[in-house]
Amino acid sequence: MDFQIALLLAQDGITNGAIYALLALALVLVFAVTRVIF
Repeated sequence: MDFQIALLLAQDGITNGAIYALLALALVLVFAVTRVIF
């Protein structure tokens, strides 16, 4: 595997992880503020 491919995959993984973390943080914030549970 080329180093450039590995770097691209790592960047893609970090980006996806950051997006999932922001979505989870937004959900926690919304449910903490509204005090609503499913």
